Amino acid sequence: MLYVLSKAWGLKRFFLYTAGFFIFFICITPCLATYNFEGTPEQDELVEVTSGTVKGGLYVDGGEGLGPTPYVQEFNIPGDSVTWAKIYVGIWGGNEEKTGTLDINVNGNSFESVELEGTGDKGDNEDQNPSIYCAGHGIYWVAYDMGTALSTGPVKVEAETSGDIDGRIYGIVLAAVYEDKEGQDTRYWVEEGNINLHDKGRSEEASSTHDEAYADFSGKVDVDKYKTANLAAVYLCGSPGLGDSLYFNDEQLSDGENSNDIANSKSYFDLKFFDVLDFLAEDDNELRFQRDDEDYLHPVFAALSLGTEEEGSSDLIVSGVTLPVLYAGQENIIKANIKNIGRDSAYGFQAALYADNEIVSTASVSSLSSGKSKTIDFNWKPGRSGEHVLRVSADYTNRKKELCEINNWNIPFLANIIDLTPPEIKIDSPLDGSSVSSGYLRVSGTVEDTSRSITVDVNGQKALLADKRWSVDIPVAPGPNKIVVSAVDGTNNTGKEFILVTGISSGSGNNESFVSGGEREHVNRKVNAEPVSSTIPVYRSDIHKKDAVFPGFYGELGLIFAALFLRDKKRGKQV
Repeated sequence: MLYVLSKAWGLKRFFLYTAGFFIFFICITPCLATYNFEGTPEQDELVEVTSGTVKGGLYVDGGEGLGPTPYVQEFNIPGDSVTWAKIYVGIWGGNEEKTGTLDINVNGNSFESVELEGTGDKGDNEDQNPSIYCAGHGIYWVAYDMGTALSTGPVKVEAETSGDIDGRIYGIVLAAVYEDKEGQDTRYWVEEGNINLHDKGRSEEASSTHDEAYADFSGKVDVDKYKTANLAAVYLCGSPGLGDSLYFNDEQLSDGENSNDIANSKSYFDLKFFDVLDFLAEDDNELRFQRDDEDYLHPVFAALSLGTEEEGSSDLIVSGVTLPVLYAGQENIIKANIKNIGRDSAYGFQAALYADNEIVSTASVSSLSSGKSKTIDFNWKPGRSGEHVLRVSADYTNRKKELCEINNWNIPFLANIIDLTPPEIKIDSPLDGSSVSSGYLRVSGTVEDTSRSITVDVNGQKALLADKRWSVDIPVAPGPNKIVVSAVDGTNNTGKEFILVTGISSGSGNNESFVSGGEREHVNRKVNAEPVSSTIPVYRSDIHKKDAVFPGFYGELGLIFAALFLRDKKRGKQV
């Protein structure tokens, strides 16, 4: 049993002031979690850790994506008191053999270090701590049972790793069941684990694929009694563009943007919320995670909460937007503050950032109490520079029934996107290091840039540009030639690329390439050799020839003069 002791207090002083402090502890769960590549504690389904009914609700929140330690996450639990709570930390170990430690601090109180041992040095499943779930190639999901030690209101969690493991943290999640004397009757289920859904891998290290995982919310449900049904799901290791899907009672769910790429975060952490009231069954509701095209996908958490009251007394507004300097072609973080000015809490809604009337980023909000605010992050990579009209919607799916449905937007504003990225040039033809016929040569390739205004020239000659492709004919002299391609965008960012080719005169039998290896050298790379001139080399064959014919004559003449000098010197001494 692990006890949470404040590092700032000694043991003696701690016992003198026990009336002012809670003793935090981790409860031992019935099943023993050990490392398993396919999943733990079960290989195909998450396991239930709590369920029941409460006059109040179930709070689930977390984030923010893979990042270094120390990693800080802040929460705000609504209601009057907490009856059950768990804190979850996702960690990237690097591989299943590396070891390390995890330390967390909750509202200034520190937990005892947790050892992350994976398979151990001998591959003998060293991780025997029931609060640790390790699967795949060192993916950890660590659960801290807080019992009733947490209070409603702000909660600050700080996690830090050390040791041989990679140690970066995917995210921190807090799940809490709370009582609220003015709240609704809520039925809830919480399930956890760590299941490794995977392909065979690039080297086919796995003998088979692992394609599906489940979460069963067992028990009979009075469907007519409940007016809301909110589902929360957490994934680790998901990748955008690699399809995966989620089904509730065999009905495919959508995150508001699409239904075929649910785990689509660029930071390998996804906390998604869904309204499943229309799909609710009277008995044993089932959630199915499906891998589809993902290489690796780890479902680690699922929660379902049913409420007896219709949502309609909340009211969501955008109270502010913090806009940094925005750069084209780069990831930018735009912060928006969402506030609930209604009478009741709002659960499981999604905000969106629009640029020129198109959604460019979304963010999920698990819950927002009456009178409370929450700052959310939008990640946006503008495709071009210049001015864009931006605005934020607090509930862009319009799934929440609110006191006022027309105040979810902020006032649109203009944002100027700065372009500091030079054009990216690719030379398709000719190949670097190749031999070509002297005369005129067609040079062609592509150019990528966020600017709409681009010019391309090759050795000072303007190229013809159509869409993203360019081409031009340039003269090539016999011998070595350097071909330099320059591209300038609308904000004078310049990109350069060059290749070296050898011009072969008509009738020459020399087909040897001037550059061996054929690897292109970037202009901004430092090289030892001086640039090769594109002019025709002048070979001083006449001088070389004289040196070869007359060396003997010059040598003999020198010997004659030396002999005469010695003779005259000798005669001088005799006189």
